[in-house]
Amino acid sequence: MVARFAALALVAGLCAAPAWADIEGSVSLISDYIDKGISQSDGKAAFQGGLTWTQESGLFLGVDASTVDFNDSTDAEVNLVGGYQWEWDKWALVAGVSRTHYAGAPKGSGMDLWEFALAAALDLETHQWEAEFVYSPDDGGAGDALYQRLGVTIPFAERFAIAPHIGHQWYDRRDVGGPAFWEWGLELSYALAPATVGIAYTDTSLKNESGCKCGGRVAAFVSVSFP
Repeated sequence: MVARFAALALVAGLCAAPAWADIEGSVSLISDYIDKGISQSDGKAAFQGGLTWTQESGLFLGVDASTVDFNDSTDAEVNLVGGYQWEWDKWALVAGVSRTHYAGAPKGSGMDLWEFALAAALDLETHQWEAEFVYSPDDGGAGDALYQRLGVTIPFAERFAIAPHIGHQWYDRRDVGGPAFWEWGLELSYALAPATVGIAYTDTSLKNESGCKCGGRVAAFVSVSFP
């Protein structure tokens, strides 16, 4: 699933130190692209992929994309990401900025946005915690927006991992962005390098929102990393 910052904190910050400069990528197929508890693919399958370049100093640049379906002319979401990561002991901290472009979006929709994020991760060997704060100065015309997320990943039985999380989304212009809401979920994954397969359940506190696929949802996915 497309994830701009929290995943970078875990992958780039808690793995072995990279060479002077590393490039890593992944391609994925998911039965429903869910972001912050809301389907971005109208409940249909989505194709995703991305590349991340990481320098030993901590600088990283990345690009990822996913097909989307908003029942209009929008075809895809493309994210350009850049930032810096710091590591010490069992901690990793990532500060980053991303620019999201929605290819094919209706003219004048104002869907493209900037996001500024701070993510932290703590590796306790038996499990890993991650926290993420993402601020947008203008999220789809809704003015200031803030997303906060807390999650934990618990590996077990060598190749399995379970990862619950909870998040909160707030908009300044609720008449445009909608009401503030909570979202939560639980993911179960199985790693068989270079592939990972899994299933995730998500839900939100949003109720009776017209046209919003934001209730309890289940999505299966398979992702292949390279090199």
